[in-house]
Amino acid sequence: MTSVAPYADHDTKVGGLKLHYQEWGDPKSPPILMLHGFGVSGHMFDEFADRVKDRYRLIALDQRGHGDSEWSEPGDYTREAFVKDVEGFRKALKLDRFILVGHSMGGLNAVSYTAEHPEHVSALILVDVGPEAAKEGVDNIVRFTQGPDELEFEEFVELAHRFNQRRTIENIRERMRHRLKQSESGKYTWKFDKRFRQPDTPLKIGSDLTNDQVWQLYRDITVPTLLVRGAESDVLTPETAERAIREMRRARLRVVPGAGHSVPGDNPDDFSAAVTEFLSDVEQKRFDPEVAVDLPPLEQLVTEADRRRKGSAGPGALIAIAAGAVIAVGIGVWILKTAFGSKKQDEPKASKAKGKRRGKPEHHSMADDVAATAARMADLATTLGEAGARGASRAATAIKEADLASAVAPVVDAAQPVVAAAEPAVSKALDKARHSKALEKVRPAKKKRSRIGTAMKIARYGYAGARIIGEARKRRRSHTARRRRGMLRR
Repeated sequence: MTSVAPYADHDTKVGGLKLHYQEWGDPKSPPILMLHGFGVSGHMFDEFADRVKDRYRLIALDQRGHGDSEWSEPGDYTREAFVKDVEGFRKALKLDRFILVGHSMGGLNAVSYTAEHPEHVSALILVDVGPEAAKEGVDNIVRFTQGPDELEFEEFVELAHRFNQRRTIENIRERMRHRLKQSESGKYTWKFDKRFRQPDTPLKIGSDLTNDQVWQLYRDITVPTLLVRGAESDVLTPETAERAIREMRRARLRVVPGAGHSVPGDNPDDFSAAVTEFLSDVEQKRFDPEVAVDLPPLEQLVTEADRRRKGSAGPGALIAIAAGAVIAVGIGVWILKTAFGSKKQDEPKASKAKGKRRGKPEHHSMADDVAATAARMADLATTLGEAGARGASRAATAIKEADLASAVAPVVDAAQPVVAAAEPAVSKALDKARHSKALEKVRPAKKKRSRIGTAMKIARYGYAGARIIGEARKRRRSHTARRRRGMLRR
């Protein structure tokens, strides 16, 4: 059984309802408020709290109708009610800004709270919850929680272990002590509101938002966000998680191996590592969401071209790749120039004089080298943009004539000469920035280092786009040659 750090139990009144919570760590440390999922309690975060208690003040709230908090007498378990509880709880504990963690149902409540009160949330951590949930996973949870209402304690333990075999029986037994209570019959039953288990429950549950509105709610989140998915989760699919990250403004995805839906307890070590890495980046002002690139594989483009002669997917995708390369290189150059431009301007003339007085030869700093390369890249990006625009215009006309080879050719022909010139410059700039020890001497401000990292990422994607264009050109030449030899059908 996992050893869990000592914690303190507390109660507070919010809107006339008694809410229970557990607390770990130093009250003076940065606070983390944790919201559990359906049917469980704040103790689902015990293992996580044990690992980070030395750095943070951890507060695990038993949400209304769960754990040792009171049930809602009128049966109000709407998302609006949960959000009001969180705000009332914040006021009761006099929390100004805090890190908000939410799992499953608690994650949806956390998203809604953050959208409504962004000024109080410094960072958001969503655990295996997205705008959509897989029906199979949800049905599994419902079947588990709506099983027998009363059993012997060990019978519940065995039932829970069959439901989640990633945990040891000792761990399950410890968790169930917080999820069950003894009934008058001497047997045990769930702590959460029993009306959830009634077939025709009178409870008001969830939200009236449509699927599109929930997606928009995620898009509206502006605070740094970490989405953690269990690699074996049957609730949050990889597709939903990846789409959520693409469409959210400032989000990062981490997939925890060996974990299902209950990530913090299934693999507490990797979960804690993902969370602490994210929080460290946020605290050090270096949070930089990954750039999502959805470029279809070249083989897919060729297959589509052969299969659908008149389809626009093949040339359209190549045009998008060319445009993406132009934009990526251009943005990368702009960020590099922004990051290093002020550094170059701020170099005092006194430093040169000082070097001369000491008899030391003048030398160019890393900032000078990158700035010079950036200038060359800017010129190349401008030319590439013009070439791409001309090629796209010609391609649009060719597409109308339903000739794949002629549609792809203008973009490839127009972009390839400039790409060939841009590749060495991009590669050289990346290698120099990556390997040169002089970068450590420049030591730009933290914000500038973040910009440099972003520039390097975007430049790499631009370079990848350039390589794809070059490969497409080779395939087009081979395609044309085989046509001439009568090996391909027109």
